[in-house]
Amino acid sequence: MSDLPLPGPGSLCWRLLGQRRMLLVTGRALVLEAALPAGGAALARHSTYRTRPLRRLELTLESLQRLTYGDPDTRAREFARIRRVHRHINGTDEQGRRYDGLDDSSRTWIAVTLYDAMVTMERLGGRPLTEDQEAQLYDEWRLIMLAFGMADSTIPRDVAECRAYLASMVEETLEDNPEVRHLLGALYASLPRPPWLARCPAPVWKAACALAEVVMRSVLRADLPAAYRRRLGLTARRRDRVLSRLVHRTARSCLAGRPVRWRYLPLAAAALEGRPVLPRPARRRGPVPVQRAGDARPVRVGRFFDEVLDQTGDGYLTREDLQAMVRSVCWPLDLDEDAEQRVYEAFDAWWEQLAGLDTDGDGRVSREEFVAGARVESPADTAAESAGEPPSGLLTAMGAVFDAADSDRSGCLDLAEYRRIFGPKLHPDDLGRGFREIDRDGDGQITKPELLDALAQFFTARGDTEAAVHLFGRS
Repeated sequence: MSDLPLPGPGSLCWRLLGQRRMLLVTGRALVLEAALPAGGAALARHSTYRTRPLRRLELTLESLQRLTYGDPDTRAREFARIRRVHRHINGTDEQGRRYDGLDDSSRTWIAVTLYDAMVTMERLGGRPLTEDQEAQLYDEWRLIMLAFGMADSTIPRDVAECRAYLASMVEETLEDNPEVRHLLGALYASLPRPPWLARCPAPVWKAACALAEVVMRSVLRADLPAAYRRRLGLTARRRDRVLSRLVHRTARSCLAGRPVRWRYLPLAAAALEGRPVLPRPARRRGPVPVQRAGDARPVRVGRFFDEVLDQTGDGYLTREDLQAMVRSVCWPLDLDEDAEQRVYEAFDAWWEQLAGLDTDGDGRVSREEFVAGARVESPADTAAESAGEPPSGLLTAMGAVFDAADSDRSGCLDLAEYRRIFGPKLHPDDLGRGFREIDRDGDGQITKPELLDALAQFFTARGDTEAAVHLFGRS
């Protein structure tokens, strides 16, 4: 991390980045990032934005807030964590072009789109920054890019160079691809219900998503740079521009004069109010579905594939899906490099075992292949009900997660440690109840054998045992 002083209280970065209105321009920024050559492939293979878009957005914004509003130690840890995450993002797209999460040119483009998002937010909100303010904001943001470890030679030196760089990228470099098209509307049609709307009736949520797709498709058409719109063959109609103006200016008017906690995202609000910048606690999830009779394993294992393993939402399991799981698990644990690497290695070993389920030799595991391979005995074989075991690679991977979450090295997880890894994933609305179900001896702590036994029950028990359900939910 650079020793240069980073923007602090009173800076334009602090004033702008954490505003809730940034949510309105984040979609535009993500489209521009996905349009980078080979960027679509990187997004499709390594991001969870298709299956968990709201969670992905929440984590991205939390990271940006920690980088901008955190104390020096928080910022240093976040810079290091992001570099470690991006070290695992690499590959080749369908055209044979390499992509690398640590490539300075790609990282510079992504960072510049965030600067552009702040400028665009103010312009579309009806209060554009002055020339001096744009220059000041870029100078502040450039310090953050340098602190990120990007090569100085790849970063525009001043706001004039930045504008020229943006124009050149939009006109000459950005491409069209399936991920861009998905981000331009289809993403919003299939948003999963967030936990705090778990009781919302499915038809109501479906109608809300359909409306969101129409609105966001129109707003994005109006908000994208004109040169890139032309490349996509899109036209910003008058009604698109009117809707964009209405959305952005209404948001500004509604939030103006409101308390800081209303106008700013949680970590930004904490910093502006002089409170520590700490991650938001996990939300409680919705109610537990009723228990089913009969052999629940096929449905339960299939759901495990859909909701846990298939991180990229393409219907297949690959090594990249497991790496996305590692990033999700390690995010709230704030691990050092060695501890994080041990989790990656355990999941890599699990992938080597899972690859054996690939019966058609296409290099990936389908849902059907996984469910067939995970069924350890016939549904009719009640005598062997407790004899089977889940894949040993899974037990090893979850053991590594346990060790990573055991922050005090006590050999047990207390409720706080348990919440950090399972809180965002559980279906029961009472996290404490799940903890007590897995804590077989009732000593207020979960041992590794207790956790792995609950995991084994999830795969081998024909019914919905409570301890198993509290790990991943009912079938």
